[in-house]
Amino acid sequence: MPGDSTIGHREHGIVQRVRQRLQQTSWPVGTSLLVGFSGGADSLALLASLAALQRVGLVQLQAVHVDHRLRPTSSTEAATARRTAETLGVECEVVAVDPARLAGHRGVGVEEAARRERYRAFADVAFRRGIHTVVLGHHQADQAETVLLHLARGAGLGGAVGMLSLTTMRVPWWSDVGGNAVARELLVWRPLLHESGLEVRTFARSLALPIVDDPSNDDRALRRNAIRHEVLPALERAVPGAVSGLARFAALAAEDDAELDRQSGRAMAGDVLTVERGVRRSALAALPLALRRRVVRLWVAREVPSVELSADRVEAVLRASGHVGGRRTVELGQGAVVVVERDELWIDRRDERQR
Repeated sequence: MPGDSTIGHREHGIVQRVRQRLQQTSWPVGTSLLVGFSGGADSLALLASLAALQRVGLVQLQAVHVDHRLRPTSSTEAATARRTAETLGVECEVVAVDPARLAGHRGVGVEEAARRERYRAFADVAFRRGIHTVVLGHHQADQAETVLLHLARGAGLGGAVGMLSLTTMRVPWWSDVGGNAVARELLVWRPLLHESGLEVRTFARSLALPIVDDPSNDDRALRRNAIRHEVLPALERAVPGAVSGLARFAALAAEDDAELDRQSGRAMAGDVLTVERGVRRSALAALPLALRRRVVRLWVAREVPSVELSADRVEAVLRASGHVGGRRTVELGQGAVVVVERDELWIDRRDERQR
């Protein structure tokens, strides 16, 4: 039967492992989940595995397909995705993105603009339907791509973590196009993150359901696609098991990253922060360098969540903090400036003063 995720009376291995990961979350039986569904092989494997759990009452599902309207065939693909979801017993809402929204994301490529609007759609639909968790179909190869991309850009330990299987995201995390978006917290679950891409795709094909093929995934002018089709295969040929090794490295880095967060949080709860929500310069200087970097990141994220702080901006703040002499300023972007004066660092929001 098309869409059946069992073999005989036995659940497919991926369904069994998704069931186990669901149980590890300790969510109540019948919890509601919003599933990002492109209709591609990865999201089909995800939706089919969760649909099997819905049939036995473990979850309640709502799928959402985001039509970015970047291709003439996108509406046809959206209709196919909706029918496939319904075949699996899952209602699917299609959200069409206004092209003006994509064009309004200044300074980023169309790939990143589409990603932002996709997450905006997830957050909006989740809020409207009273659902707190969105489920995405990223797998082991996606994790390896992400880690390589971050490391190639010179990211620190946080970048080496890649994606987490369960994490909270603030949407929008960027400065909104219209400037008036309501920020929402979204819990993101990736139950296939430890599954191999080959096994995920094989499972999807075994379902005998239509699979939406996005031709942009083969465009090697896009950095992630170049890594997927050229770099990772070459790495696997040179070092068999490299993809799973990179994913394992990300998991280990996540543990170290979490410990740095804990230590930095304790420092910030101590005497590092001032009453005015600035940073005490002398207390910051007394910390090890790794914690100084992390405190600056956490502080800026808390005070100006829309600023994506690059490694060079963190170093610039630390240099300014260590400078002996008068007042220093460091531009963070989006009108936010770190001011260093006397024994304090604080954030000046120039955009707010100009309104």
